[in-house]
Amino acid sequence: MDNEGQKERIVETALEMFNSRGCRGVTMDDIAQSMHISKRTLYETFANKEELLGECLALVHAQTDEMHRQAHRRVDEPLLVAMYMLHANALFIHKYRRLMEEVKRYYPEIHEHFLAQHQGSFRAVMEKGMAYVRDRGYLRADADTGLAIEFFCDLMEKHHPAADTDSDRYAHRIQEVCYTFLRGLMTTETLARYDSEEAHFRDIIHDLSENSD
Repeated sequence: MDNEGQKERIVETALEMFNSRGCRGVTMDDIAQSMHISKRTLYETFANKEELLGECLALVHAQTDEMHRQAHRRVDEPLLVAMYMLHANALFIHKYRRLMEEVKRYYPEIHEHFLAQHQGSFRAVMEKGMAYVRDRGYLRADADTGLAIEFFCDLMEKHHPAADTDSDRYAHRIQEVCYTFLRGLMTTETLARYDSEEAHFRDIIHDLSENSD
């Protein structure tokens, strides 16, 4: 296996272990033993646990970015992609709940770096979706798109599911909150159009979500 392939395998293995056992409960020795490689080989690839943890979070970010790219390949509808990413990010928050909580608590600098990168990408998706509906006159004249974007970003950053919450149910609940908020900004004409196409709109998001699993 080449060095790059080995590095990817280490990151994937470590991410799974960190997420299932907690980043404080996994040592570099544990990762090396799990992969049947020497500790020296592991340290030749990553200088320390913190560096490896940072790469694991970079992989998480890359996974959500790939969801975004797949959504754009399927539909040329920025608002739909934005709503899909709300759903996808809710699933991501649930899946990596324990890992994110521990990184935030014990490795705040790593968490801040990841959050800045991930929130930046997520915000860009939301901004494109809101600009799309604003430019087409879908929103009321007094609608504050900046406030809407802040609401969506804050919801993704601050709302965390309980350990026993079903992931799909959690993602749908977050999506419903965002739908309700967005509907409050729409014109009467847009709401009528939206309601007539709502079932199809939701079917597309469901299909995208199913194919991303």
